Amino acid sequence: MVLGVDIGGSHISVAIIDEKKPNQIQQIYTMKVGHKDDLNLILESWMCTIDLAIDNLGEEKLKGIGIAIPGPFDYKNGIFPKKGESKFDTLCNVNLKSCIIEKLNLDPSVFVRFYNDAACFGIGEAWVGELIPYQKSIAITLGTGLGATFLNKGVPLTKGKGVPLYGELYHLPFGDGIADTHFSTQWFQRRYKEITGQDIAGVKELIACKEHLKITTQIFKEFAQNLAFFLSSWIQDFDAEGIVIGGNISNAWSFFEKELYTAFNVLRIEIPIHKSKLQENAALMGGARLTDNHFYNIL
Repeated sequence: MVLGVDIGGSHISVAIIDEKKPNQIQQIYTMKVGHKDDLNLILESWMCTIDLAIDNLGEEKLKGIGIAIPGPFDYKNGIFPKKGESKFDTLCNVNLKSCIIEKLNLDPSVFVRFYNDAACFGIGEAWVGELIPYQKSIAITLGTGLGATFLNKGVPLTKGKGVPLYGELYHLPFGDGIADTHFSTQWFQRRYKEITGQDIAGVKELIACKEHLKITTQIFKEFAQNLAFFLSSWIQDFDAEGIVIGGNISNAWSFFEKELYTAFNVLRIEIPIHKSKLQENAALMGGARLTDNHFYNIL
């Protein structure tokens, strides 16, 4: 058995996964903990959740732990960057890998490995999700920020033909800012206020606002057109065969799926676009995939 771990800015989730049946998660344990919380509280919460999963392995032996975590982060050595460079500022310079091994008293044979959370989402989708049929694919997450992964045969790429710097799109210029500010929750908040003069918490509140259905439709149409335009050159240059979209904004899929296809058709791009069925579980499965020596060594 292996553990797939997803660490975000507000939670930690740990999944028990049989690597021989990766599409069947045995159990998931989740705990809420904020990235701005006290250092000891964060670490204790993380250790407690991982330890709980280990305790529930029963007679099964733990092979390894694969952790999906947002950057910047020293993924090879498992160390947080210095102060001011990460959302986990209270954990600056903390060696998370050593912390896990020591506090959980892990056997030396147990792997503890880390990788970017958006990339792990793509790895999971290519391993057991919507991207299985494709050799070259792109995984997108739309939420508090824009995540992207360019994959070839299930392996995330950081360079090569049609691949942006570090394989990421969030930092690229778009409109009056960067992609991250246009394809995330903050854009919906900003656009809704521009039109109505009112504040909105996010996409969930927007689609529940029945009295402003015309405005909601307009906003999602703009979003879909912008997203298609932004992705089009990357899809063509990379020769992508399929795309999967996940993240909280994808839960409003019915509000922009048709417009997204229409916008791509106008741009003469015909490519299968899938809404993620795995959602958060894709990152857990991608984390678990890191425990495979052959796969990890080609990353």
